Amino acid sequence: MAVILELTQDMPLKAPVYSGLTDPGLVRPHNEDRFGIAPELGLAIVADGMGGHAAGEVASQMAIDIMLAILRQTAGVAAAERLETALQAAHGSILEKAASSTRYQGMGTTVVATLIEKDLLSHAHVGDSRLYRLRNKQLDALTKDHSLQQEFIDQGHYSEAEAREKVARNILTRALGLETDLKADVGQTRVQSGDRYLLCSDGLYEMVNDGEIASWLARGMAGTATCEALIELANARGGRDNITTVLIDIP
Repeated sequence: MAVILELTQDMPLKAPVYSGLTDPGLVRPHNEDRFGIAPELGLAIVADGMGGHAAGEVASQMAIDIMLAILRQTAGVAAAERLETALQAAHGSILEKAASSTRYQGMGTTVVATLIEKDLLSHAHVGDSRLYRLRNKQLDALTKDHSLQQEFIDQGHYSEAEAREKVARNILTRALGLETDLKADVGQTRVQSGDRYLLCSDGLYEMVNDGEIASWLARGMAGTATCEALIELANARGGRDNITTVLIDIP
């Protein structure tokens, strides 16, 4: 069952509009993806849980809830530091939960999160959920996957096409709950009027290529309608995984 949320944040620089949609896809028996939107904080999060049974959805929901709580408690601190602190807190709690019961053993989650303050968008991610920016009809990925596939590409062992054929796409090198020490990638970018920022789980981009994502974002449809169209396209291609999209429009 799809969950839709569309909200507007009141900010001095034209209020961003947030839209989110998650769908289980056509193959998985349940949805382990979660997303969170807190316009009053300028926050958007997508988490893609792993661990099977109920564990993946527990991990992804924990990440959303704990990050929201920490970010509400740290107002006034630099945005990048807030995101890093929130990720580390969620990671520690997931590790504790996993150690508490065999039911949760091995659970974890990817996270990609954005925090907008005035005209500055800070972002942090762990795993292979992604952040894209469409600006002047050009799509750029603002994150790089933490996956074995991406490592082989970065090290020059395979081209992107070869890596997709020869390396399993779902082997992560980083995730919340994966190892004791967590290293998150954190960055910042200035927002511009007309920008569209897309946070998504791998269930979208494994079915829909970057050119198609750019094309749909460039059509100028409302946020929820755009999220729906992207998910419908991913499902039309087979919907092999849970699919989550969160779109931020800078008017």
